[in-house]
Amino acid sequence: MMKICTVITSALLFAIAPMAPAADANAKARLMHANGSHDDVIILLYKNETFRYKMNERDLNRVDVRMNKLDGVYFYTPPIFKEAMELYQARKYAEAKVKFQACAKAFRAIDTAPGNFATLAGFYSLECSRRQFKLDELNNEQGQFMSKALVRENQIQQLEVNAFWEAVRLKSWERLDRLAQAWSKRKVSGSQRAQISYCHGLALEQLAKKDPKRMSEALNTYNRVLSADFTASMELVIEAANNTLRIYATDPEVKLAMDLWQTEDENKSKGGYQRLLEANALVKLYEQAGFDAMKPLTPEYKKFLQYESKPAGS
Repeated sequence: MMKICTVITSALLFAIAPMAPAADANAKARLMHANGSHDDVIILLYKNETFRYKMNERDLNRVDVRMNKLDGVYFYTPPIFKEAMELYQARKYAEAKVKFQACAKAFRAIDTAPGNFATLAGFYSLECSRRQFKLDELNNEQGQFMSKALVRENQIQQLEVNAFWEAVRLKSWERLDRLAQAWSKRKVSGSQRAQISYCHGLALEQLAKKDPKRMSEALNTYNRVLSADFTASMELVIEAANNTLRIYATDPEVKLAMDLWQTEDENKSKGGYQRLLEANALVKLYEQAGFDAMKPLTPEYKKFLQYESKPAGS
């Protein structure tokens, strides 16, 4: 019989600090003990840094152990979370969000335990709102989200990155510009760099109305979205590409290059000509990547395909 001196009986713990019975789903987990052993258990409740668990579904006994008496706790992925992640990875964010919210509710009895799936589901519910550009929902939900149980640094940092989305929601363009500059040297994931660049691009477009020189910054910033996380942040790449094409389509110098295309007045050294070729390359990339099936390009943008530079001597 394994001796675990850290385990406190339920009766004793009730006398010290009563804990309400759990009415939610049972969380399967592995408890790692200081002596190197482990127990696969069903956790019923986490409160006051104490786990209440039973050994199996039929077990009528309840055991309590404090978190600081364990070497660690590993939660097994519940089926509902797995289903939600499959929808999320398939970019079915609205459906995934419903599942994540159900998961968060089902495991709320342990939602303050480090690494629990209620908190993780809540985090991905926020991500579903963000990826659908539902910024009002993101703001409201993050205000109610209890993040202390998150353990992954990347997820904790994502909550900070959401400040960029809040600035977009409020149309605080100058603040967003300052925020992007403050984050320029910080180490972030490709997904987060894509988000920061996309939001900054939106701000730079607006700031360019007062200072037209900043439009070139907007183009460069949107280009960073395309290179930072091309496949994982597909919704951002699609929006950044369309925004870039919109800038090209309204650029007077690009329009002039289109008018002078393959005429004796054509000037290949001009910025407008170069940007026209960039627009052509971007449309081809967009179609080759299959983005046109997700968000079809307008005829105004597709016309850039007509302007392709021919190799010298052809």
